[in-house]
Amino acid sequence: MVIFVYGTTGELIKLLPLIKSIPEEEQFRISTEQQPKQLKLLSKGASVPEPAIKIANGRQGNDLEKKVDMLFWLLKIVRNYHTVSRHLKSLKKQSNDKLLVVVHGDTITTVLGALFGRLHRLPVAHIEAGLRSGNWRHPFPEELDRRIVSKIATRHFAPGDIPVSNLHQAKAKGKIVNTRYNTVLDSLRLARSDPVSIEGINALPSSYFVVSIHRNELMAQPDELKRTLQNIADQSKKITCIFLDHPVTKERIKNLKLDYLLDKKNLVRLPKLQYFQFISLIARCSFIVTDSGGLQEEAAYLGIPCLVHRLTTERNEGLGKNVVLSLYKEDKVKAFLNNPTKYHIKGLADKTSPTTIIVDRLIAEGYISSSN
Repeated sequence: MVIFVYGTTGELIKLLPLIKSIPEEEQFRISTEQQPKQLKLLSKGASVPEPAIKIANGRQGNDLEKKVDMLFWLLKIVRNYHTVSRHLKSLKKQSNDKLLVVVHGDTITTVLGALFGRLHRLPVAHIEAGLRSGNWRHPFPEELDRRIVSKIATRHFAPGDIPVSNLHQAKAKGKIVNTRYNTVLDSLRLARSDPVSIEGINALPSSYFVVSIHRNELMAQPDELKRTLQNIADQSKKITCIFLDHPVTKERIKNLKLDYLLDKKNLVRLPKLQYFQFISLIARCSFIVTDSGGLQEEAAYLGIPCLVHRLTTERNEGLGKNVVLSLYKEDKVKAFLNNPTKYHIKGLADKTSPTTIIVDRLIAEGYISSSN
């Protein structure tokens, strides 16, 4: 049996193909509910049943947006840990199957899930293992989260040769499996097979670019954030911009009184979209401006030009091809925006399924008996 632990839409999106590939009776799902509202929408849209346990409920039922929200959420996790413990002990006692705790990525939930497994002497598998930026400060705390989990996990599913090499250099214990690509590739295929309409837009323009920024390191730099918004506003004079309002981004822009920069004729602000809507949006766009590592991967798989506005990235997908890392340097930002079509490439043609690689390994090791 596989015990999934997740708490954000990012985690669930990348676990989705795996969850759908494993028979319902051979899995047990635990959610920390970092993003209860978004998770509910994603689960409904993807036809994923509710988790067996919800340890917390965000901040009073709302998605975590501020640092203080995170504090109250963590306190709730600690208070309700006995619920997790009781269920895991019961599973160990009643199940005749081998048990494996599966976590994904680099969030606080990833660390918590790995700790749940360790405390109950259960093996832990880390999906999307081995990604490293080489700088613990960037991205923070994600880089530290990954390093911590790599010390706990005994199964490391690494998306490519470089992550595998990183794990060997870190002397990670247990088995390292090269899945070649991230499971988000299968999520992307799943979403593209079922195009949906996009809430808030009746008809997409013939050409447009998408902006998705939300990371702490950018939000913590008011001057850099202002420059970024100004560049986006200037670019919207040439081509329509669809700006995704992540809750934390929207709040930060409001507090810094920078909304006026985005009040432009050809600039459309949309709330953060449900994943299937989001994929429908980016699959048809001209280029992307983001600080998301996950979106960097999706852009690389689709072949869409992408400016990653960060100092470092732990991912290698698309770099030197369709992806440009800005390093927060204005000349790099301008060079990309002046000619984004130059970075357009063909989408990934490789039919490899990282999810199938993982499922086959789980079957071989006796954690599940079959796949859907």
